[in-house]
Amino acid sequence: MTEERKRLAAELFNQAWELIDQHGRTDADDMRMLTEACASRALWEGVGGPAEIAVGDWQIAHVASLLGHASMALDFANAAHETASTSGVPDWLLASTCEGVARAHAVAGHAQERDVWIAKAHEILATVADAEDRAYITSQLAAIPTDVPG
Repeated sequence: MTEERKRLAAELFNQAWELIDQHGRTDADDMRMLTEACASRALWEGVGGPAEIAVGDWQIAHVASLLGHASMALDFANAAHETASTSGVPDWLLASTCEGVARAHAVAGHAQERDVWIAKAHEILATVADAEDRAYITSQLAAIPTDVPG
């Protein structure tokens, strides 16, 4: 049962990610993207470790940010960062959760907080040894909206 939950959680995460990357999503696609991210996170509960929980919360925050649900994005981004900050996850994941908090603040129209969290992410990224991890998170940081109302 545990292995089946892990497999399904990963599958749902990947399906949500495909929708995140999809251009021209429909309203139905958006609903499915959010549902799959939430279902993946729920399945990790009890079978995943702190990294899976943080990544699951981060993905929900990312999806909520894309959909303009600022309050939900902030709640899940902060939860992801709290888990990452207190559980000894790899530095790349800690930097990624900072990116998530920055993105959620951007969607909420909090420019100053967005910029603080972007700076935190860059500070942590300076300690990440893997160039591919650094490049990917840097690209995520560059995609954070700067023209949101606020």
